[in-house]
Amino acid sequence: MSEIWPYRSCGIPDELFERIEEIPMTKEEIRAITLSKARLKAGDTVVDVGSGSGSITVEAALLTQPNGLVYAVDHDERAVELTKRNCERFGVLEHVRILKAHAPEALLELPRFDCVIIGGGSEVLREILEACKLKGCERIVINAILVETAYRALESLKQLGFKQVEATYVFVAKGKQTKFGTALLSRNPVMVISASLGER
Repeated sequence: MSEIWPYRSCGIPDELFERIEEIPMTKEEIRAITLSKARLKAGDTVVDVGSGSGSITVEAALLTQPNGLVYAVDHDERAVELTKRNCERFGVLEHVRILKAHAPEALLELPRFDCVIIGGGSEVLREILEACKLKGCERIVINAILVETAYRALESLKQLGFKQVEATYVFVAKGKQTKFGTALLSRNPVMVISASLGER
């Protein structure tokens, strides 16, 4: 249990994470939906592809404690260091292995894992999904900002024989106080795509 976030709910407020402007972060509402689609259990092994700031990594580690494990994979050294700092900040570093590596190669070198959450690697998405299937991964969740990524994901999941394929298009607007009242500022919509290899 984290001292900063002592709750059993997803969606840690964005401002609690350390941020770097150029490093992407999955925003709290998208993160909550993403993790609900992941269907994680205590003891699961999770891979976060394109960990960025590490927000998904941190929350997955909290959800799979006490004996779960999260592999955070990113090819950007700044993202790797930022993920590490946020894991330390939330007290989950002992439940996380951070890899500076490219997917899908990194996935093929890992031991078996239960779930993969993909926020990066859109240019090699099919190859990542093929690696997940080869490793017997039970659950896949993909966050797609680009329409082309969403299309590629849905087509690849279907062609590779994944089941329970679901696409949820999420629009979030956050309230901001102005002198006239509360204005709703829209964030980029995200397609959250999930699928299973088995019944999970």
